[in-house]
Amino acid sequence: MQFLLYCLCGGLGVSTDYLLYHFSISYGLWYQSANALGYLGGTLLSFTLNRIITFRQRDRVLQRLALFLGVAAVGYTASAMLLWLLVQQAGLDARLSKLLTLPMVVVLQFALNRRFTFQAAPAAPHSETAQ
Repeated sequence: MQFLLYCLCGGLGVSTDYLLYHFSISYGLWYQSANALGYLGGTLLSFTLNRIITFRQRDRVLQRLALFLGVAAVGYTASAMLLWLLVQQAGLDARLSKLLTLPMVVVLQFALNRRFTFQAAPAAPHSETAQ
């Protein structure tokens, strides 16, 4: 269930990412620059939705954002490398290539965000009083 919520919330982030990417390329921006712009916009939206809806975490917002951005950097690096392979090496269209990279990056980021970013805070240990 959590992965489905992640995909739904992330789907809005991915849609934002792709729309920014698509329009940026349409207006002449280099595909890697468009990827960075789209990725940033989608990441910020995805963080907000996943923090509140998927993982229901409202504490340590700045710490979680920093972790989420770190995971996003890993995902962005994977995305940029895959785009380079598909566009520069395989000769595929940049828009199609972006669509092909999305499922791989989603799974990677879900696993990392679940493990690091949205892990529940450890419960405080119970202190026993000496009698």
